[in-house]
Amino acid sequence: MPRFFRLSSCSLAIALVLSSAAIADPTSKSHSDTLKVVGSRTTIDSFKHPGVVTVIDASMPQKQTATTAGEMLQHIPGVTVTGASRTNGQNINIRGYDQYGVLILIDGIRQGIKGVHFNGTFLDPALIKKVSVIRSPATSLMGGEALGGVIAYQTVDAADLLAKDQNFGFRVSGFGATGYHSTGLEMSVFGRTEHLDGIFAFSKRKVGNIYHGNGSEAPNDEAINNLMLKTTAYLSDSQSLTTALRYFNNRALEPRMANQSAPNSNMNINPMINRSTIQRDAELTYRLQPQHLDWLDATTQLYYSEINVSDDVRREGYGSRKQATRGIKLENRSQLFTHSPAAHLLTYGVESYQQQQIPKGVIRSFPPAEINFSSGWLQDELTLRDLPVTLLAGTRFDRYKNSRENFADREVKNWSSSGAVTVNPTDWLMLFGAYHQAFRTPTLAELYNDSIHFSIPSKWFPVVNRWKPNPNLKPESNVTREAGFGLHFDDLLTDSDSMKLKASYFHIDAKDRITSEVKMPFISTYINIPRSKSWGWDASLDYQHPWFDWNLAYNRTRGINLDTRKFISSINPDTVTSRLNVPIANSGLSTGWIVTMAENTKFMKDNDAQNSSRKPNKPQAGYAVHDFYLSYRGQGRFKSVTTTAVLGNAFNKAYYSPQAIPQDGRNAKLLISYQW
Repeated sequence: MPRFFRLSSCSLAIALVLSSAAIADPTSKSHSDTLKVVGSRTTIDSFKHPGVVTVIDASMPQKQTATTAGEMLQHIPGVTVTGASRTNGQNINIRGYDQYGVLILIDGIRQGIKGVHFNGTFLDPALIKKVSVIRSPATSLMGGEALGGVIAYQTVDAADLLAKDQNFGFRVSGFGATGYHSTGLEMSVFGRTEHLDGIFAFSKRKVGNIYHGNGSEAPNDEAINNLMLKTTAYLSDSQSLTTALRYFNNRALEPRMANQSAPNSNMNINPMINRSTIQRDAELTYRLQPQHLDWLDATTQLYYSEINVSDDVRREGYGSRKQATRGIKLENRSQLFTHSPAAHLLTYGVESYQQQQIPKGVIRSFPPAEINFSSGWLQDELTLRDLPVTLLAGTRFDRYKNSRENFADREVKNWSSSGAVTVNPTDWLMLFGAYHQAFRTPTLAELYNDSIHFSIPSKWFPVVNRWKPNPNLKPESNVTREAGFGLHFDDLLTDSDSMKLKASYFHIDAKDRITSEVKMPFISTYINIPRSKSWGWDASLDYQHPWFDWNLAYNRTRGINLDTRKFISSINPDTVTSRLNVPIANSGLSTGWIVTMAENTKFMKDNDAQNSSRKPNKPQAGYAVHDFYLSYRGQGRFKSVTTTAVLGNAFNKAYYSPQAIPQDGRNAKLLISYQW
């Protein structure tokens, strides 16, 4: 594959050393409530954290059969995957913030091309170990864009697949999904020596038309290839060097607006196009952690990410987008006064990156421009030994410089601070309160876009509506206040059971929220909403019993424009999810039932959406969708086998997103995996 990656000599040497790896049996995995965001190395107990955190284990039966990285986020109230299930047409919504206000990371590297109708997380689910979902700003440690929350994907490594007494292994898996007319194959080779471990993984998927519950099909044809090489060299007891290379290639026939279900060839508004999407990521991470120095736990990360999207549009021609990001990040964690009445954990660091947009040919909404970014942060977690209290305070400075030829450079500087307190008056009760400031600078498209938005051919009065640049667009910011409690009981109803209940109320005051405005007939632009607010509840109950486990979760989010009093169109209705998992004796079999229930959207019929008819989104009916699964994790002679069958939307319920996009119909999904 020519020019596949620009490898450093160090990366190439590590890759060659590992080339002799073969395969072995996996260890069994259990559900973990510990969040570890790779890149910042922040480890958080999701129950004790002063906020709402969900940790998704990719080995859970209902996640093993996911077709896209976005699909793994389903069944989490308050987190919505928008679009029509195409890989290139999925955006994430948290607490009313869309792709512009949700920060997505893969092993610490920022993701996404931030398109309105085209976006996604370009990573095969077979390569994912864990997904951490933070439903609140996390600006202090992770930076801007996290106004609504953070989605952090962590990829698998050799240690996740090898048993303690094994050094080499091999895994092959097959996938299928009838609702997506999809088949796939994944193969991984992984191994370790005393001073080196690594994994090489390859996956291939074919995705066809997408079946909806209303009986329609979204036309689609995708051929997706993924490659990942990840190695860690242990230079000494206190030093390691990790090299990771990822490659994603999707050749698709799909509508230009991939987030819409049906194409619209009328006036070439949303025609079917040939689209090629290629992403290359490379990172080199050096970690220094001397065991005898509590103040030194340092990480240096160099990274490069490149996304190339090429469109071939009939009657318009060929065009391509290239987004290249180069960056460096340094961070250290210091434990100070660990044996004193007040122990401190300091996390501090700096980051800098440059991102360029390079369009060619006939391309819309992708101006030639550049971002130069630098930041520094400090967070102190203070634990009082004599009182059941933990205090957290953090601050961050961000500087963005945006530039485009023929426009004046735009520089934005911002301080964001956060604070939280957690009180544990008993071993079964925790109380928390949190305050977060967050902001994001406008994207390059929001500032500088001057391309065609849409056109209406006419013999008498043809209309061409163009985007008008707004270099004076202000950054948007918000303040989130959150408070809640948690309960944790062991041996509550029977011996060996446990129950965790956590609930939180949040209130978000937003300033200068960025949105688009269509001024018919000829102009569209981006503007600031001076004031808006969002508020709501998150609650979850997790009950574990030797015979079964049950999870129940609820979210309510409301949001309004304070000037117009209209609802914000990106919010979602009240949602409840229930997941019941029942192991069948000691056979390795388990069965499960997942139900998602959502309220109708009549409450937000007066919303600020501007669709093609320039009218608010129509209210949608409520719904209940049921999924069932049967999973087998091999034992004895069959310990190398894992298989899962899922029947999604088992009763073929017809339902729609708040944006009136039809959602998935009945979908039988299958995973068969063999590892030795």
